[in-house]
Amino acid sequence: DDINVVNPPPSREYSVRSDSIVFDFLNCPKKLNVPFEWNNFEWERLWQFNLHYFNWARLWLDLRIVNGTWCLDAANLEFLLDHWIKFNLPGKGDGWHSYTLSLRSRNWIWLFRTCPYLATPSRLKSLWRQLCWLQAHPERCHGGNHWIENLTALAIGGLQFEGSRALEMHKIAMQELKNELETQVLGDGGHEERSAAYHLLILSRLVELGCVIQSITCQRPTWLLNKIYQMVRWAEIVRLSDGSFVRFNDSPSDICPSIDQVIDFAWAYLKKADLTTNGLSALFYRASIGLRSSSEVCFGKPRPLISQLPLSDLPNTGWVFLRPGLDWELVFKCGQSSPKHLPAHSHSDLLTFDIFYKGKPFLAEMGTSVYGNCLDRFLERSYSAHNIFQLGNISQKSDSDMVEWIEPTEVWGDFRAARKANICNRSYGKDLDGGLWVSASHDAYQRFGSSHKRFIKLKTDTENNLQFTLKDTLDCDKSMAWRQWWHIAPNVSDDVLYPIIDQLSQKHSLEIYWRNTWYSLGFGNRIPRRSLCLFGRVPKGTHCFSLELNNLCFFINSNHA
Repeated sequence: DDINVVNPPPSREYSVRSDSIVFDFLNCPKKLNVPFEWNNFEWERLWQFNLHYFNWARLWLDLRIVNGTWCLDAANLEFLLDHWIKFNLPGKGDGWHSYTLSLRSRNWIWLFRTCPYLATPSRLKSLWRQLCWLQAHPERCHGGNHWIENLTALAIGGLQFEGSRALEMHKIAMQELKNELETQVLGDGGHEERSAAYHLLILSRLVELGCVIQSITCQRPTWLLNKIYQMVRWAEIVRLSDGSFVRFNDSPSDICPSIDQVIDFAWAYLKKADLTTNGLSALFYRASIGLRSSSEVCFGKPRPLISQLPLSDLPNTGWVFLRPGLDWELVFKCGQSSPKHLPAHSHSDLLTFDIFYKGKPFLAEMGTSVYGNCLDRFLERSYSAHNIFQLGNISQKSDSDMVEWIEPTEVWGDFRAARKANICNRSYGKDLDGGLWVSASHDAYQRFGSSHKRFIKLKTDTENNLQFTLKDTLDCDKSMAWRQWWHIAPNVSDDVLYPIIDQLSQKHSLEIYWRNTWYSLGFGNRIPRRSLCLFGRVPKGTHCFSLELNNLCFFINSNHA
């Protein structure tokens, strides 16, 4: 049934449209005069994709449901729907890219279901044509989140129309989605691309699909329930104490709903319990289970907070969490960066770690602020953008002894990767003194006759101080160059890194380089910060780079003061 509870946009009431609209995607606002071109070569392509998604229209609808009134820009909605249809002919421009089409078709469905007045014959005809195009041009070859987006759009879209062809579209998509999730959802519940942001995006899509199926067919497929359950438990583990999430690989926070919103949405669907929030998701979820208000169903017993466990391991994803208390969290990357067939969102980041205090970054990688084949994109994916220890092969071809730095994951282009190292000797545990530790190595350096093993330990003492221990152990068959990168968060003083310089310089000959880098909050949103690179050379043999930082709480307290 239609969710016939929202008044039509103000265009019906006032027939007054604004002359321009500000669209803010990727932290790059653009004021577009209405009407505007939908495809403009001067725009960044991802920005143009966002324009075609119609996520902005969904946001207008969501704000209407929450606040009770439409925003002024929504007066343009009917015009923009028809304008898109008129000036985006089938197969022409980014509007017919299978990914943009998947997102837009769902957004149009929510608009038409929620505001039946919008579902004119010409718009419904266009929606059906788009779904048929998507069915004929799937992104099966790309796999990953793109293929999941295609399939969920077809599964939902096939239920919006009558007739055997629409039913067949739905059934085929559901069977392919079932098969694909068996491969893409890992044994620990994570998505194979190992990105928390894309994991949350896919999870929210699956829950929306479950709500639509339940609303129209009164069915709750067991396989879909099981995958949602596995994925939401994973999400609970990667949730940091402030409600943010780990950012390994491409994982900008602005491409997905908040992690708490997704977790609550998934658990409500699984337990047939109402959401305590309002908005579009809550609206069609309540319609799917016949609820009218949040007081009719309670959540039942509180679920355990997995993120409070001292040690959490996601063995298939390859992440280990150390949570020693005092609001500190460390995440260690000791697993495959991506499946071999799908390196698009992978970074070269094996054996990196991030440290958080109260969910805020303390030591943290650069993150992801840009897509595209550019130097900044390459840098953010490279090993040097993470808290790592790297070996380099010293070239003898010239007098300058140039160093060829070895990337455990050889990233290139905007979404490509070549040779990928494997993780070896992965282990973790808890000492008798209460210390939490994790250790691993990888095989990227074996072809150069070398190896590297990293050991990390966190421990709180009797005075509630946090101690951090790190050991990088090398075995080299020849002289090798090395460098160690430390990336402090924007709100953390450089002083935290000076003990590292002091301890390592006493045992090793090294050079010290400070760099102005950035911490990415999302696309186009960077905060300047400082990073430290220690550089040196080691002869043939075994070498240990060990250090200990005591009372990290002091640096937090000093900074807050």
